[in-house]
Amino acid sequence: MAKDLFMKMMRNDNVNVKTFLDYYERLKILALSRFEWVNLPPTCNERFLERVLFENGVACFCKHKVNDGLINLRVTPSAEMNVYEESVGYTAYSVGYSEYYESDEIVIVRNNYLSRCTEETISLFAWRLAELERTTDINITAQKTPVIIRCNEKERLTFKNLFNQYDGNAPVIYGTKSLDMDSMKVYKTDAPYLVDKLTEQKRQVWNDALSFLGINSNPSANKRERLITDEVNSNNEQLSTMINACLSTRQQAVKELNEKFGLNVEVRLRELPDTEIPEMKEGENNE
Repeated sequence: MAKDLFMKMMRNDNVNVKTFLDYYERLKILALSRFEWVNLPPTCNERFLERVLFENGVACFCKHKVNDGLINLRVTPSAEMNVYEESVGYTAYSVGYSEYYESDEIVIVRNNYLSRCTEETISLFAWRLAELERTTDINITAQKTPVIIRCNEKERLTFKNLFNQYDGNAPVIYGTKSLDMDSMKVYKTDAPYLVDKLTEQKRQVWNDALSFLGINSNPSANKRERLITDEVNSNNEQLSTMINACLSTRQQAVKELNEKFGLNVEVRLRELPDTEIPEMKEGENNE
C-alpha cells in the first residue's frame, strides 16, 4: 500500500511538472516571436538575442575579438558605474567565449527600461495556469469517483481490484460467490462540479498573460453583450503600451548599433494574423 501511494504521488508530481512546463513553453514561444530583426549581419542570431533578453533582461552586440565579426551575446557589468549608474565596462559571454569590453566598444540591448527579464512573470502565469489545470483534473476525477468505500480489512484488496475495474471504465464488473457485498458500504462525497468556473478563471489568466506580452486576446469576446468602441480602443491602447515598453528599448539599441558599426538594422513588431482588433469609428459595434 505504501508503495502504491508513493507511485501515485510520483505520477502526480510528474504531471504537475509537465503541466507547468507546457504552459511555460507555450507562453515563452509567444514571447520570443513578438519582434522581428531586419538586416542583422549573418554572424548575429535573432533567436538567441530574443532568448537572452527573455531570460536575462539584457544582451549586447560586440565585435568578436578574433575574427572581428559582429556577434550578439549575454552580458554582465564588469566595472565601476558612471554618474548614470551604468557600467563603464562589460563582459560579453556565451558558450566558449568570454571577453571584456569598454562601454564604447559595445551596444547594450535592454528588454525594457528596467532591464527586467520576461521569464519571471511568464513563470508566474504558467504556475497559475498549471494550478488551475490540475485542479480541473482533480475536480473531473471527483465527478467520476466521488465515493468512499468501507469494507473488512480481509477484503480490502478484493474491493480495491473491483474499484480499479470501475475506475478503468469496465462495462461489467464480476465478483466471486464468496464476495460479501454486505460487508461493504459506499459513501458518496458529492464533490461539486467546478470545471466551468475553473475554465473561465483559466481563460482569464491566459488572457492576462497575453496582455502582458502585448498580444490581443480579445478578452471580451466571450461576453454575451456586444463590444463597444470604448472597450475595443481601451484594450488596444493597453496592448500598445505593453508591447512598446519592450520595442522602444530595442529601437534605441538599433539606433546606437547602426551609428557605431555603420549598419542598417531595424527591429519591428512581427506581423501575426488575428492579433489585433481594428479600431472602430464612433457608433460602430463589433461582435
